[in-house]
Amino acid sequence: MRALLLLPLSAIYYIIYIIWNIYWQKKKSVKINANVISIGNITVGGAGKTSIAGHLAEALLARGKKVALVARGFGRPEKAPVIVYGGEETDWRKCGDEPAILARTIKGLSIYVDSNKTEAAIKAAHDGFEYIIIDDGFQHRNLARVYDIVCLDGKNPFGNGLLLPSGRLREPKKALRRANAIILIDPGSNSIKLPTAVPVFQAHKKIIGIKSLTGEPVDLTGKKVIGFCGLGNPESFHSSLETYGCQIAEFMPFPDHHIYDEGDIFEISKRVCLSEAVGAVTTLKDLVKLEQLWPADISLHYLEIVIELDNESEFYKLLGL
Repeated sequence: MRALLLLPLSAIYYIIYIIWNIYWQKKKSVKINANVISIGNITVGGAGKTSIAGHLAEALLARGKKVALVARGFGRPEKAPVIVYGGEETDWRKCGDEPAILARTIKGLSIYVDSNKTEAAIKAAHDGFEYIIIDDGFQHRNLARVYDIVCLDGKNPFGNGLLLPSGRLREPKKALRRANAIILIDPGSNSIKLPTAVPVFQAHKKIIGIKSLTGEPVDLTGKKVIGFCGLGNPESFHSSLETYGCQIAEFMPFPDHHIYDEGDIFEISKRVCLSEAVGAVTTLKDLVKLEQLWPADISLHYLEIVIELDNESEFYKLLGL
């Protein structure tokens, strides 16, 4: 019913999109002296694009390439442009939750965080990086790129098939023709109609395990927990908790990139106590915003998940690696 009521706004959105698309078809994009690779999607919400961007960064670093990643740093309280470095202590408030995760997990990666991605990429190229990965860059058409990679949720790639705000689509499905490759993450059994001229790869989420607030492995198989997250696709995290084998006493979804306050933490802690759960389990994306605030008397854990590309060698061959 909500989607139906919002259809007139989606029609207006589509008209604006047509004008926007014509504008970018005619406008010259900014070229820089680096190999720019965009990782993005055509829906709002999580589709694994930041994980794939990190995966690509690690692969390039392993091949001895000079690699930088550009991100907007959505939701960060401090808005100034900043560069953070993999392997160093990083404050998510300066760079955003997703860049903070990448800095924590990928040693040697330089991450340029700026609401103006073109300016950040220009700076990275000036600093001598030969490969620049643009996280969530498919709609950022001001910057020329050598490859456009689009990530799709393999089980629900287009939501209800409608444009914002009635649905989850940022662009019509035909926009996928601009892509150089499509990655389907955790594809289901249903066939998905995709442009025949665009190579399609598959990837799967792999659950590594659950870790404590301090990073120690913890076995919570069969244990009662409160699950919560601030993701664009919270159902995916709920499903991963079930796959791991937790007994989910209650699941609390928050908005994507949610900034937790004392009231949120009190409510989560209260539900842990009332349900007699062993603790709460969230994502690393959420944990980086909570570790300095979380009360010592309530156990907090995070589910560690990685995304593994099928036919990885063919994917990197497409990128000329």
